[in-house]
Amino acid sequence: MTFDTGQLKTQIPYYLTAEPDQKELLSNLQALNRGAEKGYYISATKDIGPDAVLQGDGWQGFQLYSFKTGKKREVRGIVLSNSCDISTDNKRDIPQKLIFAPIIKLSAAIARYKKRNPSEDAIENRIKDIKRQSVSNIFWLPAGAQLDEDYVAFLDDLHSIPTEYLLSENKLFTLSMAGFYLFVFKLSVHFCRLQENVDRSPS
Repeated sequence: MTFDTGQLKTQIPYYLTAEPDQKELLSNLQALNRGAEKGYYISATKDIGPDAVLQGDGWQGFQLYSFKTGKKREVRGIVLSNSCDISTDNKRDIPQKLIFAPIIKLSAAIARYKKRNPSEDAIENRIKDIKRQSVSNIFWLPAGAQLDEDYVAFLDDLHSIPTEYLLSENKLFTLSMAGFYLFVFKLSVHFCRLQENVDRSPS
């Protein structure tokens, strides 16, 4: 996946692109897209609170059901649900579930690739592509905040849990503005490709 930060200006709210914030946000997006390891997360002191669950947040304590074993296990994950939809301030007749993707260590993902493609050059190029965010179904999370090493989320491995099962003290990170927009852009590319080259018109 590649994108032109100039084109992204039309998709970012005006209050975020007005000078001088415009140059800073676009510059940060460009840096992340080139593989920068800093700038993905906001500091814990600037977080809006440990109880807030936002789209793009990293948490531990997600419950994952295994179809192979029929058992549940606890995993780390990243929130895909929209922040407003899962807010406890929005009372609903039918509570919405929280959608998440498990996150795994980059080293574990690379170990999987090595079993399929032992070429060192191929592995090295794969790592570069992941860190440049150019793999459409993978979101790279560099070490930082409460992550002690690099992680990745596979955007085609999604699960859901009732929101009340997520404990507030288990937050791992909150994405920065640039990190959040990069995450949303990747979700859009992965799930919403309008130019899919499929003829859906009646024959």
